Amino acid sequence: MRLVKVLTVGAGAVGAYFTGRLAQTGKAEVSVVVRSDYDAVKQDGFHIQSECGDFVFHPAGVYRSAEEYPDEPDYLVLSSKALPDIDEPALIRGAVKSPGTTIVLIQNGIGIEEPLAQAFPENEILSTVAYIGATRTAPGVVRQKGSSELKFGRFGGGDSAAGRRLEELYRGTSVKASFVENIAYYRWVKLLWNLPYNPVSVLGGGLDTKEMSDRGPVENLCRELMEEVRLVASSCGVDLPQELVERNIEYTRNFPPYKTSMLVDFEAGRQIEVEAILGNVCRLADRSGISVPRMKTCYALLAALDRKHREKSR
Repeated sequence: MRLVKVLTVGAGAVGAYFTGRLAQTGKAEVSVVVRSDYDAVKQDGFHIQSECGDFVFHPAGVYRSAEEYPDEPDYLVLSSKALPDIDEPALIRGAVKSPGTTIVLIQNGIGIEEPLAQAFPENEILSTVAYIGATRTAPGVVRQKGSSELKFGRFGGGDSAAGRRLEELYRGTSVKASFVENIAYYRWVKLLWNLPYNPVSVLGGGLDTKEMSDRGPVENLCRELMEEVRLVASSCGVDLPQELVERNIEYTRNFPPYKTSMLVDFEAGRQIEVEAILGNVCRLADRSGISVPRMKTCYALLAALDRKHREKSR
């Protein structure tokens, strides 16, 4: 039986963890494109410390760019941050050699698939929502805790043989992977948590989830931001039940305290996903004539803070 060929581009903590689990199945040959960790991964692979069991992931190939990949992948996994100054089509173009490659996009945010869909109209895109706590703690070292779940679906909706095949590949691993026909709904569901807690953690001066669950003004701000997300989602034809708001609040109260991924990036001096998580949603609100004053305030402040912080870090 031929191994499924997988190439992971932007193999940071999330990409290394999820495709490393695929490699463990023995059904997939997984190669990676890495930049800053190239030497460490080339020599020793990824050392992954996980609540689901530690393991070492030795990729079949380690490359500095997609152009170096000598084969034609069945799945090309793009798991880099969704940042406006990254040309994602250029990042993967060298490895997308035919319509037979399915592009698997593991990123946060709304409205992030269009550039790839325009650049590769003949290739199927599996838009993917990841639920995971994964952090790079040293070159080639990843720490994972909490959830380990993927939901993926065909961009634009509908059935997908490639999506169902990927779900089957993950069967038996510690990753809870499922193909869904309405991935847009799950993108909005994840944004319902991401949009409040990620920006507020940074704008609040470095708040962890416990500090944001204060049963007071900070938690109430998060709740109000979720209600604004519900309004914008509804204008896009996605109904997010109000009960999801309280469920998110209660989940965050009871989860062990941790720093959001945006806060981790901000404290490390890295660019944060302002546009994918906030900017794109504010623009959707404008198109529909919806008032989202709290969201726009957070967007303006976070964008300014991000620019200033990165200028200082240079």
